[in-house]
Amino acid sequence: MEATSVIAWEAPPGRMDPVRRIHRAGRPEGTVSGPAPTRPQAAGRPTVGSTETRETPAAVPDAAPPADATSAEPLVFKLVRESPLDPKPYRGLVDHFDQRGDVTRAALMRELADALEGRDVPAPRVQRAPLANQERAGLRHPGLRTPSGELLACVGIALCRLFPSPARIASTTEPLRASSGPGAAAVLDALNGAARLLGVPLPELVAGDDDTATITPLHTTAPRLVVGRLLVQQPPTNAELRFHAGRALFSLSPDLLALRALRKDHLLRALALLSSVLKNPKDAGDDARVVRESLSPRALERAALLMEPGTRDFDASLLVAAARDSANRAGLVACGGPGPALTVLRARRPNDSELEELVRFAASERYLALRDAAEAGRGR
Repeated sequence: MEATSVIAWEAPPGRMDPVRRIHRAGRPEGTVSGPAPTRPQAAGRPTVGSTETRETPAAVPDAAPPADATSAEPLVFKLVRESPLDPKPYRGLVDHFDQRGDVTRAALMRELADALEGRDVPAPRVQRAPLANQERAGLRHPGLRTPSGELLACVGIALCRLFPSPARIASTTEPLRASSGPGAAAVLDALNGAARLLGVPLPELVAGDDDTATITPLHTTAPRLVVGRLLVQQPPTNAELRFHAGRALFSLSPDLLALRALRKDHLLRALALLSSVLKNPKDAGDDARVVRESLSPRALERAALLMEPGTRDFDASLLVAAARDSANRAGLVACGGPGPALTVLRARRPNDSELEELVRFAASERYLALRDAAEAGRGR
């Protein structure tokens, strides 16, 4: 029997039934230029997630089930999709899944309801094994799986070197040590654990001199993380530290780093400079030197191919939001549950759209699969 693979990357909250298709070895699951193929749907009630692909955000189905359907969708699903930050519908989903004997999904809905109500929740589950490549790729927001995102993934480091981080934060050189403050050892432990989970190398860690409770990714001559003084002197819970760590480490990938470390005007100017360098291979100026030092000959060739489609519909604001949401997803997986993730985000007073995106992902089939992997690891 051929293997099957889940293709619903972000299901609407509550719509937890997996959508599957036949997976054949050697056939790609989808590309940045087009969605993964899906089976034609049979007549009758739409399959859960049938309107979604991993290249598009989760969406409410275009049409409701037929009026004469034998098993209409419970009202609670609609309520969750309409008000993803309202905890009450999630309580309804707890009852719904409990009645079906679906303990796993009921537990996730209960955690989400508790987190949205701001209740104290038990310590998040134990950490799972390192993410596989496909799992790690699934943390990227669909907004980055576009020609523009592909371009930034190729040239992000060069863009950062064209416009280095502000001198004040970039000049910080004091290494972060376990003796740097009351919470330094816990911060180091969170960073090491998140690096193992995400399967990324741990960069240079620097103790910041600013009174912030953040971990800031930046790139000067090499990637580094600057840990804010408040995070070291007044550390939050270990789970919240893991959320900070996961967000920061995932943001070191070239595309996220360019989008999160550069101001929008610097990002656009850096792209213009890069385009100029690529059009004039014999340019010997400083900008050309920085680009050629940052990118391999093969990457330069690929950048030249991606420049036109990648800048045609370039929307910096949407890409920055997608990078932010991708980092939040990584933080959610690293911390082990939605409670600590929402606590950290609310302390930063984000807009509702940021919270909604994280909650939708936390209620998705993809996140549920990552939790199942953690449960399997606990049972061994």
